[in-house]
Amino acid sequence: MVRITKGTIERRNEILDMAEKLFREKGYNKTSTTDITKGLGVAQGTLYYHFSSKEILAKELVNRQLQLVHKHFSNVLLRTDLTAYEKLAWIFIYELDDPHNHVEIFSYLHNDHNSLLRQMLYVQTICQFSPIVTEMILQGNQEGIFKVEIPALIAEFFLSTIHHWVDSSLFSWTKKEKIARITALQSTFEHLFGLEENQLNLNTLRKVVAEKIQ
Repeated sequence: MVRITKGTIERRNEILDMAEKLFREKGYNKTSTTDITKGLGVAQGTLYYHFSSKEILAKELVNRQLQLVHKHFSNVLLRTDLTAYEKLAWIFIYELDDPHNHVEIFSYLHNDHNSLLRQMLYVQTICQFSPIVTEMILQGNQEGIFKVEIPALIAEFFLSTIHHWVDSSLFSWTKKEKIARITALQSTFEHLFGLEENQLNLNTLRKVVAEKIQ
């Protein structure tokens, strides 16, 4: 096991930075560990001291990039002064407006040579975000806002749908296209959470977020 020190963290980040640069330029499939070490001017052993394989390195890179989004989600979804409905409204508006430009962070995944990284992003998104979305749903059930029988499964389904159908980190949807996609699924999501008709209307959600969160 690698002992984590300040120098270790800095070196790991240097390797991740170079890997990200090359994955953006060439793609994961066309980038070798030799390319990464040459770009840094270090020996192969230095890379393998910190990452046992290119795949492990890639997982760590995706995880690092996802942490920024997770931080924003946690800052809102773990707030005790918001109702579950207000938190759900924020998720939709966050996905639509992308205020922290997370789509740009993951834009390089559109490259076909980064298909493995897209898969990693999906898996880590579900693993990292499901627990806090599940907690939001449990809160909504307790408040009498939601009527969800199996919160953990619905959390995974909701995240999977948002990730594939709406989020532009995998597909280059325009904002107009994202609005159309969210609107098309409005009644489905309302049924999913046990909400009344039009409670997930985008105009209503935007008003809720403007009044309660921003």
